[in-house]
This record gives sequence, C-alpha cells and structure tokens, in this order.
Amino acid sequence: MLSLEFLAALACACIAYVGYQFSRQLRNPLPPGPNGLPLVGNALNVPGSFQWLKFREWSKQYGSFYSLNFFGKTMVVISSPQILSEFTEKRHLNYSERPKLPMAQALRDESGDGKGLLSRRMMRAMLDNPTNLADNIRHWSTSLALKIAYGYETKSGRDEFITLADTVLRQFAHTQKPGAFMVDLLPFLKHVPTWFPGAAFKTTANVYRNNFHEMMDIPFNMVQEQLKRGTAKQSFTTDLLSAEDYSADKDYALKTSAVTIYGGAADTTAGQYHGFLLLMMLYPDARKKAQQELDRVVGPDRLPDYSDRDRLPYLEACIAEAMRCHVVAPLGGMRVAAQDDVYDGFLIPRGALIQPNAWQMAHDPEVYENPMEYIPERWLVPNPPLHPRDGISFGSGRRICPGIVLAESSLFIGTAMFLSLFDIYAVDGSPTFFDQSENGVLDGEPLCHPKPFKSRIKVRSAKAEALVKSIDHEL
Repeated sequence: MLSLEFLAALACACIAYVGYQFSRQLRNPLPPGPNGLPLVGNALNVPGSFQWLKFREWSKQYGSFYSLNFFGKTMVVISSPQILSEFTEKRHLNYSERPKLPMAQALRDESGDGKGLLSRRMMRAMLDNPTNLADNIRHWSTSLALKIAYGYETKSGRDEFITLADTVLRQFAHTQKPGAFMVDLLPFLKHVPTWFPGAAFKTTANVYRNNFHEMMDIPFNMVQEQLKRGTAKQSFTTDLLSAEDYSADKDYALKTSAVTIYGGAADTTAGQYHGFLLLMMLYPDARKKAQQELDRVVGPDRLPDYSDRDRLPYLEACIAEAMRCHVVAPLGGMRVAAQDDVYDGFLIPRGALIQPNAWQMAHDPEVYENPMEYIPERWLVPNPPLHPRDGISFGSGRRICPGIVLAESSLFIGTAMFLSLFDIYAVDGSPTFFDQSENGVLDGEPLCHPKPFKSRIKVRSAKAEALVKSIDHEL
C-alpha cells in the first residue's frame, strides 16, 4: 500500500504542475484557436485527409497564426511566409528539429548525366504506351533516383526496386498523416504490450519497418558487392563508400542518406511532374506558348538539354506556376519547439508542433492574384511574387530540402523533353479544371499526387517521332 505521505506528496506535485502551467498561460496565453473537447482537444475536429483545407478554414477565423490541441499537445498552424520565416530563420536554433512521431520513428528504430538519358527513356515509354501516364512517370522518377543513389539501371516494365519503393512510400505516407495512429497522440502507448487496446499499431509497425529496412539495405549491399567485384557504377553511394576516410561506422548514415534520395526524390518528383502534365492538359494556351518557345530555341532536330535552360523563360514560368498550383507537400515539414518561446505575446510551449500550411501560402490572394488559376505570366513581370521554391515547395530556413537542385533540374529536363515531342489533350471524362477540393483532381495523402486522369498524348510531328524512336539506340 502506498503511504499517506507519498500520496500527499504526489498530490502536491500534481497541483504544483497544474498551477505552473496555468500561471504560465496567464502570463502568455496560447495562440487562439478552435475550442476542443475535454482530454482529446481538437483530435476529432481534424479530417483524415485534406487537412490543409480545414486549416485554411480555421485561419479565416483565427488568423495566420493559431493553435490546436491534441490530447494536451499543442500544434501551432502557420499560413504566413513572414511568420514562418520568423520561426525557421530568425529563431532557427529553437525550431530546427523535426518532431519524432512515434509511428514514423518505429520504421527506423531497431536494436547529372543520368537524368537526361532516363528522361529520354520516359519519352519512348510515352510514345509506346501513352495511356499509362502515371506508371510511366513513376518509373522515370524512381529510375532517376536509383541511378543517382546507387548507379542502378532499372528494368523496363516491372522492376523489384520500383515496386519496393512504391510499397514503402505508401506506408510511410500513412505514418505521416496527423491522427492516423493513436500512438502519435498518446505516446505512452508505445510502452504497452501488443494485446493492449490501441496497440495494433505495433504489428503494423513491424511490417512497415521490415519493408523499410529492405529498401534501405538491399541496394546498399548490392553496391558493396559490386565494389568488391570492381563492377560498381558511379553513384552517390559508390563515391562515399570509396572515399579514403570512409569507415564501417558510417554505414547507417550513408544508408539513410541514399534511401532518402531513392524514396523522397522519386515520390516528390513524380507528384510534381504528374501535376505539370495535368495543368498542360487543362491550360492548352500555356502549353502552346511553351512549345513555341522550345521550337524557337531548340528546333525540331534535337532534344532540349540543360544548356537551353537560360533561354527558356516561359517554360521556367510554367514550371514555377505548376509548383505553386500543385504543392506536392501541402502541409510542408513540421518542426518542434525545443524550448518555451513567446511570439507576438503568445506562448509557444516546449514540445509544441509547428505546422506550416504550405498549400495556403501558395494560394494566398494577397500575394497571388487569382490564386486558383494557372497563370505562368505572373513570373515574367519585373517584381514577381514569392517563388514557390522559397519557403513553400521545399521547406524553409535551415531545414530546407537538400534535394531542391535535383528536383528542379529533373523537372526542367523532363518537362522540356515532353513538350518538345508531345501534345496532351483532354478527352471525354477528363477533368475540366484544377479542382483541389476533396472531390477534385488530387488525392489527400501527405504527399499529394493527381488522381489518375484520362488524356490523349500525341506525338507532335514526324520529326519528333523519329527523335523518340532514335532513343532505341541508347537503351
């Protein structure tokens, strides 16, 4: 039996803690936000998908800086680039870390020349199988990532590494959805046995973890074996494994870096490219202007390459506008407050989640006129608005996405080649506008891809068809 002295001390400690929290909020209240229910807070108010639309709705009432509560944990939602910059740039020491979501953490816990060739291969796949648009894009983007990360040449058709990446990325996206797993809201559940109510996530985590480790280990081990045999091709992994100062204790860090290229670059590039082609179908006038520019600069007798980039401003504007209209990561990357902080008189408690609404920033009517319309010309004026690469599409501050150069260069060469060679048209059953609601053209996962859509892809000319068919000699 517990002594009366112990119970009294425990009660005093609880009262003191509650009093401290209450007095702290009296001095500096939390940012405003919607009322929640006892214990669960706002956990039942946030939908399972398209959270960024709900967050935008709340921002109309509470402003660009407001808070939510999930089982006692504070989340601060930011929909202003200026406020976000205050946190990620000026106060980066306190907001440089990503939150450790228990379910996502469970996946890990356990004691340039290739781009051009691969883009040409995708053009051949588009000619041979124009109706299979999504699969062609996925194969291209994952092949590109595998080539850079491991020097691996994917097989035409079904490739085991592409299948593995699709599986793991789908599972990882599931772990990133706010509220998808009760353990993210009630972290103590990670300590309970698997039979305990609410602990089914442990079985799921074991399956997800095993797949993740296969994705991380199999291609890495393949490169190690190739190095021993002297057959390894140049790649990110090969270069680092071959470095004079490399040692086995760096294996895990190298594996995680390589798998980030393998998975992250593949998924984001595929989503952005797929969105670009959808917009080209929906806005044929913009497509034709970009093609006219390509015809003037590149001509009909060759494919575009990186040396053409500076002479294709309208195409660059089309890409920038596609990145703004279709934000692949609509909720950006969360941060966590390392220590208590105060902003504009409001308390940001230690451990609070900082959630940017990147989609809303990219569709702010005070920054972008007619934000729901695709208007490449907005980037061709002397003082264009905030570019989506600057704090929207690739994160912000000291934790900006390191793959920004790879993503932009891949998008450029892939889009330039496609528009040089092909037209894309709407057909019966195609979407008629870029509807970004729950019933629209996008899915609602944390990484947002267009839903499969009907279209017609047609080679532009006999010369273009000959260029595509000449790719056979490079395969």
